Amino acid sequence: MEKSVKTTCGDTPTKGTAPYTCSVVVCSDRASSGTYEDKSGPAAIGWLKGHQFVQGGYHVIADDIQMLKRIVLNDANTHDLVVISGGTGVSPRDITPQTLKTICDYEIPGIGELLRAGSLKYSLNAYLSRCGGWVLGRSLVLALPGNPKAVVEQLDILSDLLPHALKAIAGNCDHRRRLDTNNAQHPAVGSNDGRFVPQMHHDTTSLL
Repeated sequence: MEKSVKTTCGDTPTKGTAPYTCSVVVCSDRASSGTYEDKSGPAAIGWLKGHQFVQGGYHVIADDIQMLKRIVLNDANTHDLVVISGGTGVSPRDITPQTLKTICDYEIPGIGELLRAGSLKYSLNAYLSRCGGWVLGRSLVLALPGNPKAVVEQLDILSDLLPHALKAIAGNCDHRRRLDTNNAQHPAVGSNDGRFVPQMHHDTTSLL
């Protein structure tokens, strides 16, 4: 079963230029069947709108490979960013990363690495997460957790990187970013010798 809602705020900008357009896809057997209300989609949409993205599509679908392929291929043609919530764990029904691998042009390994490193302070389950980023045409496709709290946490981790990534994917990047070492909150720093030290959190929210 698929539920799709078109929600656009203001005038639609040109693809590849700010403000960037985005689509949210929720992969969940139970949410798509009405067993429970989807909350991760609205959480992602709220974050994206708060960061000046123009919301386009919102889909709630089952964990179905063919359905996910069709929606991502369609939305990538008209949106700069496609955010997928769910299906990034290691259970038999988690099919998001392997599906994206078959239709996207290439993966951006650093996005998954950054998300896992930055999420260790919330849960050791970050090591089981297959979240990440892929490029399809001139669009960025993110695979994020199905938990609403974790979706927002991981978008926060990527907040400084997203504008540059979208600009580069669109072919509009004309400079190299420099890290502000005075203010940077780098997830791979946590001890005096530069090694990452995970800070375990009592809330074991699933990052899958």
